[in-house]
Amino acid sequence: MKKILAALVMSLAISASCFAEGASKNFAAEEKAADALINSLTGTTVTYDQVSKSFSEGLKKNLTAAAFEQLKKQIKDQVGTVKSTNFVTYVKQFNPQSGYNNVEELLYIGTVNKEKLARIVVLFAVENNVPKIASFQVVPVQVTQQAPAQK
Repeated sequence: MKKILAALVMSLAISASCFAEGASKNFAAEEKAADALINSLTGTTVTYDQVSKSFSEGLKKNLTAAAFEQLKKQIKDQVGTVKSTNFVTYVKQFNPQSGYNNVEELLYIGTVNKEKLARIVVLFAVENNVPKIASFQVVPVQVTQQAPAQK
């Protein structure tokens, strides 16, 4: 009985890892590209030329180097200086009518100060079997303190 149970557990573990292979391969590349984008938006360590290699053709066309520098300035003015970021979630977008639409989303939360955070969303679309940054968004988030519950 123990051997049968062990064999069942092993077969489930192997099949689960096979199903996750495609997502993990994409995730590793997407996380690397998203980290480079966030570093270029919030610091000076990554240049536009380096990060734009991960942009989709549509994003490259609409976001030139000059526009990217202007966007960085707007983010700093409207959101503030993002000091650190933490990866929060990975979502594969799904439409109930048509199924998986080849769009994947990475969400990061960045720390600006004690009262303010930044929500950073990076969307990836597959172009020529390679995930590319199709869009991104940086939004300020105010931290509110909850009052303690009254007894």
